Amino acid sequence: MKSAYVRSAMALMMAGVCHAPMLASQAHAQDAMSPDAVPGADKDLPAEDIVVTGQREAQRAARAAKRDAFVVSDVISSDDIGKLPDHNTAAALRRIPGVSVQEDQGEPRFPVLRGLSSTYNRTTVDGAIVSGVDESGRTVPLDIVPSVMAGRVEVIKTVTPENDANAIGGIINIETRSAFDAKKDFFFNGIGSYGIYEQHGDVRNDKPSMRFAFASGGRFGADREWGVVIGASFEQLDYDIPQIEVASPSVREYTAAGAPVNSGDPRGNDIQVPTQLRLFYYNNTKQRAGANAKIEYRGDTFRWGASGIFARTEDDEERIEFRTEPLTSGAFGTVRNQTPTSGSFTGGRNIIQLNQPITKRRILIGRTEAEWKPKDQFTIDGDAIYSQGRLRVPNESIEFRTRDAQAGNYAFSYDTSGFYPVFTPANEAANRNPANFFLQQQRSQELRTLEKSNQFRLNVAWDDGAALKLKTGGVYRTTRRTFSNLQTDYTAGSGFAYSLDAVDVPGPEKLIRGRYRINPRIGVEEYQDFFAANQGRFTTTVRPDSGAYRVEEDVYAGYLQGSVKFGDLTLLGGLRYEHTKIDSTGIRAQGATLTPVENGGSYDNWLPGVHLRWDVNPQFLVRAAWTNTIGRPDYGSLAASESLTFDGSQARLTRGNPGLRPRKSEGFDLSFEAYPPDGLVSVAVFSKSISNEIFSITAVETLDVGRGAEQVFVTTPRNAETARIRGIELGVQQALTFLPDPLNGFGVSGNVTLIDSRFTFLTSAGPRVTGLYLQPDVTGNASIYYQRGKFEGRVSYNYIGGFLETINDTIPNADQYWKGRTTFDANISYRITPQLTIYAEGQNLSDAGRRELVGPNQDFLQESAEYGRTFFFGVTASF
Repeated sequence: MKSAYVRSAMALMMAGVCHAPMLASQAHAQDAMSPDAVPGADKDLPAEDIVVTGQREAQRAARAAKRDAFVVSDVISSDDIGKLPDHNTAAALRRIPGVSVQEDQGEPRFPVLRGLSSTYNRTTVDGAIVSGVDESGRTVPLDIVPSVMAGRVEVIKTVTPENDANAIGGIINIETRSAFDAKKDFFFNGIGSYGIYEQHGDVRNDKPSMRFAFASGGRFGADREWGVVIGASFEQLDYDIPQIEVASPSVREYTAAGAPVNSGDPRGNDIQVPTQLRLFYYNNTKQRAGANAKIEYRGDTFRWGASGIFARTEDDEERIEFRTEPLTSGAFGTVRNQTPTSGSFTGGRNIIQLNQPITKRRILIGRTEAEWKPKDQFTIDGDAIYSQGRLRVPNESIEFRTRDAQAGNYAFSYDTSGFYPVFTPANEAANRNPANFFLQQQRSQELRTLEKSNQFRLNVAWDDGAALKLKTGGVYRTTRRTFSNLQTDYTAGSGFAYSLDAVDVPGPEKLIRGRYRINPRIGVEEYQDFFAANQGRFTTTVRPDSGAYRVEEDVYAGYLQGSVKFGDLTLLGGLRYEHTKIDSTGIRAQGATLTPVENGGSYDNWLPGVHLRWDVNPQFLVRAAWTNTIGRPDYGSLAASESLTFDGSQARLTRGNPGLRPRKSEGFDLSFEAYPPDGLVSVAVFSKSISNEIFSITAVETLDVGRGAEQVFVTTPRNAETARIRGIELGVQQALTFLPDPLNGFGVSGNVTLIDSRFTFLTSAGPRVTGLYLQPDVTGNASIYYQRGKFEGRVSYNYIGGFLETINDTIPNADQYWKGRTTFDANISYRITPQLTIYAEGQNLSDAGRRELVGPNQDFLQESAEYGRTFFFGVTASF
């Protein structure tokens, strides 16, 4: 499978005034190794009658940062807080070449750099490590970081030996605002907006969507050597997502006798039949809040700074489900009257479920840094960091089912002539009668993770002021991750018949895609009141916490690197050494017996790297790099534990694999960049060879997870044999200042990334070859903006190609793929006064949903979610 990434590093929505170099010691190190600024940069000026703010200023700042950097990197920034419509940092990142973003519930969340999932990219804030808030992985979901907290976001694609080696894809650094970036001694920026979601209020509550943020600070002291910045943000979103699913395996075939077999089974008749039809309606009320503060001192020979960040999200979700399926054995599991697009079953089963997960994520970061220059040629810098990531997901769920003994009452026919399958019951009244649904199980569950990290860094650099630079340093980092999954089940006791009619309420009036009805449904208050009044009639089962684990990881690292400049050519080389020590404890279930399991070990990595920069002339430069990096396995993957979760009514079991080895990657990069006045044209090619590639494989097993024997998705991480990625990134941006007035207010930008990947891994049926897991074929961005006087407007296009999402161990036709998705966004603003601007923005104007595909040639529905359009109206203030 081929894959590709496309992003534009200009049309962004970052908050703040962003022109200063990064304060993180990592970034200081990069600057120390950078060659002199490109001559002629002061000639890159706009026409005199163009006011350089907003989008144009953001592009100029990003272009200047990219040109001055030594490594292959991209930057996104903005000069007006919250100016552009990306509400979270992940949304802004998707506009960078080579970056794609996995979505969850319609919002960009997990960045993927050059085909590598977010768990293997290093994410930092002001250079500080960010603890993960995922139940298993190292990933940082960037929707937790509001874009208004950021002054600049940098993506480093070719890491040097001084950088953390756990960055096969690259490093994402979010730089918060600094008082020394501002153009005056005191500043205040604020934003407030109100949002309208096209789909909202049909499931439960209808809360207002809004966002507020501010950042303020200034410089003080006799020589303005002190700086302080504080900021805070709050955002609330409320929206509904109607969804249609067919759980994996999503399609099956039938034999000549009408018995079910897996899709692709030689006994089958090649006619694909949906295994079920699941209808969902989600309501999400999401809140984000964050605060940050930074104090800095910048003297002639000494600099010091301290900063703190707190960010939290709470996603309060109500998920209602209506599911129809045939039985899989006996006469009721046999297809009748089958044609290539239709058939019938003489019996079936209906399931109604309610899930109420509340996902709470919290990040806390504290950092202090110092830099001392005892001599002009000699610099010592370092920092100390504490980071904490916490995830807590309480979930109340309840499920009712029809009784299989009466399956004949729920006979239905199916029609697959369209993309969306249609199940038509023979007896509509029986299928909608709440008295026919009986309690299967009620569950209280709480999932928790806590990760704490401490990191200490020290760097020493020497610069002769001409051609030679040397740098060495070391890092010590300790990380502790714990996980627990507490669960209590309630079932109806002997002689207690609990049917849905005791707690049912009408379903949403709006039909999904104008056809599918969710009715009846479970009332939240009704079932809670019923349970409180009848608690003694339930059988209570407290399940053991078999998924619990603890992982301790210590990393010791050191590096030596140097650069030498020969005229317009700069060469950097170095070596990094990392020693990793792992200890883990977990609980493995073996039948009814829980067995504690401990594992430990260590590994060493020697990682050389060479980088080259050639300033051909003031407007053209070439970069090249040879890099070696690693990708450590996820914490949850390393523990010998099992974690049971439920996706709607579908049980999912995740098993750890203590035998996982870290990825090892060797990469080659070559880029060409041209900088015409007010423009940028770039071409980059890259290749990565990865050994011990890590992926998750899913099989379907028949297990009893508390509701009787049923099919359970069992996912286990494994090392693949090989993986290879090759790609090309093309980018262009240009302010059209050379056009006559008033056309000189226009500007354009665009980028596209094309990737060819190959992924070989072993399954129970032998080796398989696919494209790389989670890697789109092609991604692209394009935007056109117009800025004139007090008015500014922009229209943006984003495309993410299809990619492989889930791999099935035994049924290749059950592999799941995301279909390519195209979206359009637009925003306009008008500056009422120099301090006050009003704006309006629209997101997903193309009304693009998410489609997931399965089956032969990826022709069949696995999942379809509708997000609708979103509109925000607001005002920004700047003093």
